[in-house]
Amino acid sequence: MPTQRIVFAIDIGGTKMRGAVVSKSGDILARDDIPTQAAMGEAAGMKRLAALLRKMSADLPDTEPVGIGMAIAGTVDTESGLFSSPPNLPSWHETAPSLDIGEHLGLPSWVHNDASLAALGEYVFGIGAGTKSLVMVTLGTGVGGGLVLDGHLYGGYRGYAGEIGHLVVDRSGPQCACGGRGCLEMMASGTAMARIARERLTAGETSLVTELVRGDVDKIRAETLVKAEGEADPLAGDVLRGAADYMGVGVATLRSLLDPELIVIGGGVSRNLHIFFPRLVASAKAHATNVDKALCPVVPTVLGDDAGLLGAAALAWEKLEG
Repeated sequence: MPTQRIVFAIDIGGTKMRGAVVSKSGDILARDDIPTQAAMGEAAGMKRLAALLRKMSADLPDTEPVGIGMAIAGTVDTESGLFSSPPNLPSWHETAPSLDIGEHLGLPSWVHNDASLAALGEYVFGIGAGTKSLVMVTLGTGVGGGLVLDGHLYGGYRGYAGEIGHLVVDRSGPQCACGGRGCLEMMASGTAMARIARERLTAGETSLVTELVRGDVDKIRAETLVKAEGEADPLAGDVLRGAADYMGVGVATLRSLLDPELIVIGGGVSRNLHIFFPRLVASAKAHATNVDKALCPVVPTVLGDDAGLLGAAALAWEKLEG
């Protein structure tokens, strides 16, 4: 049997590191994950991850690893590989995990922001296959995004393009850590939904949400609101609808600015998109220009949690084969 060329795809988050062996056609031949254990440091993490990938490769006879693609949550310089001020991996500041894993395994490696690579994954292997351009919005703890324009992942001048979460959608909204006010991330992320519900309950409103968290409002999550909304809870429904409305404003802005062929909604909170996706689409249409109303479908992800992983593989294959 001829040897099959494969790449290692990596998706690094604050709690776990996922690795996969991926073929040129996007088939995941093997996958596994290990705890990130961020406090132990980046060097220790890459050593453990390299051991995991070696074992995965050894268990697949007749395959030849030829490169590595890495998706990572945070700001990363795609040229130098330098990782800066990661919110969930503070001890990894100014490290270069993609270069370190490449040295451990003796392979060329490339890295990009996880939301950008989720967009590339959907473009190459998912719902965007066959399109020329798409925008992906990742809705989770925060709000991120990625841009594929004219067939290429677009990173901007410094590689930081796609910070969709920092589009301003409410100038009177709360202060964001980025320095702005009323950013989409502050109005529509999972964290924002939980904060808004907590503020309303603390102010005296009543809701099934209080019962679900046994009175501890600090335990409210987006999933809590989804569960309460399923029981027709007015407050939960109102918070979810508000988030969907703000997401629609953001989507309408992206349509007008970039004129993509497709806008894909993904991320952790997107697992519950059936709850408020119709509202999001309606809001996007309501805020669209007359030209945009009939253009650019807004669709949910088809790759789900694998979008970033497959985007990392797509990045490696693209770099290897030009």
